[in-house]
Amino acid sequence: MHLRYAPILIILACGLAAAPSDASDRLTGWTRIGSVYERINLTQGNQAMCAALCDEQAQCRSWVWTPPGLEGVDGHCALLASTPAPRRAPQRVTGLASDIAAQIEAASERRPSAREIAALRATLPDPH
Repeated sequence: MHLRYAPILIILACGLAAAPSDASDRLTGWTRIGSVYERINLTQGNQAMCAALCDEQAQCRSWVWTPPGLEGVDGHCALLASTPAPRRAPQRVTGLASDIAAQIEAASERRPSAREIAALRATLPDPH
């Protein structure tokens, strides 16, 4: 291994390559497309109620809140069975189920395994 790559591997091995983010953060102005298994009209709902509805259902992995007036009189909450990549969508709000967010947070705090370190080393350019 070339010495100039040693600091990169040390940082990766220590888990400091990227600062952990709060996976439960809600994304305002974003949506998720696909995997909707239930759409609930909420006359007086809000994004917090949508998140709570998702957390109550084992199959819910993410949710999208659409405020009243954007797609009809009522607001609605879309519950998704997966976590598709977010896409820009003005006025909508999306988030992850609390258990999914907790799993992401836990994974971001662990050290890479020996197998992961070996895979990272294999991606480094050959110094010769």
